[in-house]
Amino acid sequence: MDVTALASYSTQLSQAQVQQQAQLSVLKTAQDLAAAGALQLLEAIPSPQPVAAGDSRIGSLIDIHV
Repeated sequence: MDVTALASYSTQLSQAQVQQQAQLSVLKTAQDLAAAGALQLLEAIPSPQPVAAGDSRIGSLIDIHV
């Protein structure tokens, strides 16, 4: 293998590594954006309302229609 071939191989390997790093960076950015969007959706869910203390029937019956 001559010097030119080694230099070409080294350049190609270096370019592939840079491309892989760029792709990984884009992936991490996309994951961060998706996580931020999911967090906003979760925060938008209203909190459950407490059940009135005097009404013990609430949550104890299920209507099933067959």
